[in-house]
Amino acid sequence: MPGLVGIVSTRDTRSNGQGVNVALLAAMEGAMPLNPDWIRRDWSQDANACQFVCFARNESSSTAIARSGSSTIAFDGELFGCPAGKTEQASYLVDRFVKLGAKGLEDLEGRFVAAIWCEESQRLSLLTDKFTSKPLYYAVSDQGLAFGTSIRGLKAWFRESPPINRDGIIQFFTFGHLWNDDTFYQPIRVAQPAALIQFDTNTGSLTVEQYWRPVQTRRLPKQDSLERITTCLGNAVDDQSRDTPGLGVALSGGLDARTMLALIDTDHVRPACVSLGMEGSLDQRSSRQLAELAGCPFHSLVLGEGFLENFRQHLERMVWLTDGHYLSQCIVLPTFPLYESLGVQVLLRGHVGELLHMHKAYNFSIDSEFASITDGDGLKQWLWSHLQSHLTAGVPEPLLQGVDAGTFAESGRRSLDRALSATKQFEHPLDRISQLFLDQRTRRETAMSLVKFSSVVDARIPYLDSRFISAVFATEPELRIDEEIQAYVLRKRRPSFLKPANSNTGAPVGVSELRRKLCYIRMRVLAKLGVKGYQPYERLGLWLKRELRPLVESILLDPRCLDRGLLNPDCVRGVVQRHMSDRANHTYLLMAMMIVELGLADSKRERTAIESLNCATIL
Repeated sequence: MPGLVGIVSTRDTRSNGQGVNVALLAAMEGAMPLNPDWIRRDWSQDANACQFVCFARNESSSTAIARSGSSTIAFDGELFGCPAGKTEQASYLVDRFVKLGAKGLEDLEGRFVAAIWCEESQRLSLLTDKFTSKPLYYAVSDQGLAFGTSIRGLKAWFRESPPINRDGIIQFFTFGHLWNDDTFYQPIRVAQPAALIQFDTNTGSLTVEQYWRPVQTRRLPKQDSLERITTCLGNAVDDQSRDTPGLGVALSGGLDARTMLALIDTDHVRPACVSLGMEGSLDQRSSRQLAELAGCPFHSLVLGEGFLENFRQHLERMVWLTDGHYLSQCIVLPTFPLYESLGVQVLLRGHVGELLHMHKAYNFSIDSEFASITDGDGLKQWLWSHLQSHLTAGVPEPLLQGVDAGTFAESGRRSLDRALSATKQFEHPLDRISQLFLDQRTRRETAMSLVKFSSVVDARIPYLDSRFISAVFATEPELRIDEEIQAYVLRKRRPSFLKPANSNTGAPVGVSELRRKLCYIRMRVLAKLGVKGYQPYERLGLWLKRELRPLVESILLDPRCLDRGLLNPDCVRGVVQRHMSDRANHTYLLMAMMIVELGLADSKRERTAIESLNCATIL
């Protein structure tokens, strides 16, 4: 993926004649998940104090280095509604920061990370966009600070492998992704949303702030809210699609991508619509209808035998790109060659639209139990019961060596408590859940998904626009649970998009609740009966015990995994045996264990790190 990596050294380090360790920086660069033909840009004019390197897929994509006075910026990403060129955007950002500080960031919309080195103050500032839709990692030692967009790069900064962070491992298996600022390694942290991280090399001090945060404002009347959301989302879509050559849309039959496509001015831009699914599936049928109604070219990708034949390659590439910090079925990787063949350079995706219909928001989905929440303790209990991924359900053995069930659960609860404390600016439970969705799922799961896409295209998420998010939080919570908001947007901006069936319900958008329920029951019955077109586009559980069984056993039953000292060997063997013999469905636990194992196995130095885990206690 495109990105950046760099090192700053402390004054004491420089006074000892050491400065930036060029060999370590080269090792960090070499560990980054890069393609050999990508463009490399470096800066080292203040070489003893700071050096950094950027990488880009081509001259027009992602990264740039620019200067303003005594400050130099390494920039990776995009600013929307700003000058078009990446160097111009980098210059614009550093100019605003130099002149206005954090205030200069508050009204920027974009998807970016940046590092700004000020020679005059000898201070490094790390910046992320308001939602950290691009991960940025950093680590501090007595020698200085290292930063980068890949954990692999930062691991190379340490002379010994950094110790494993057991809290991070437990989060991955408890929630299906990591939380807060944790990674799998104790000294390596990930930036928070709207991060301003400053490292003073004169004192060695680190400060971490947020320059923007959604706030509770006066609730708007229903009609005003519907109008404001429609306007704000329309502006965000326009900012991210206007004058964009090579535009594509990842299209499904659900609500979020169709609403996004409905707001694109297709009189002036005709994005390529790409849909993934089984041949004749409802997703494919609805997506094709939507593309035709918009007058846009439609391209479908059907998973075939080649997907399973190349599954290990897909899995290893996904782990390589995401540092093993993303639980994925690898389903989307086969679409990458299609994007390239279609000339797609920028891809719009419908993530985060769930904030408009929180009854369908993955583990955050609002249900009948939500109405019984009356206080903070009730909210915490609801979240704990809903947010767990249940990967370890039905597993009698301890998953991690030396970690019993009580310790495992207590670590997960502490992670939830810490995350929930960052939502106190809101009073209503739905607002707090929505903020938690942004802070944790969007930043720690969705952002990792986008890392994969960034290896081939510039991914954009119109729903991640602070103007739109502010409009959402100004809307009465009851309006944000069902599909009423998006039905209104479609009815106003492109009414023809109401008719194609929502692939999540089987019904047209905006129909009565009774009709939705009847259509959903019909869809589920047809799926159970095996009717063509109503089957899921993947059968991962079946594949793992059939075509992919040799892969599972070669990774998890390998002595290197069983003797690594992280996963409990008895648990690993039990999970594999139960799944293969149809005594339990451990599909996602098997995937999670393989991803963690492949992620840790990429370095011969991991043994020392894991041994330190088994000797450590959770703080």
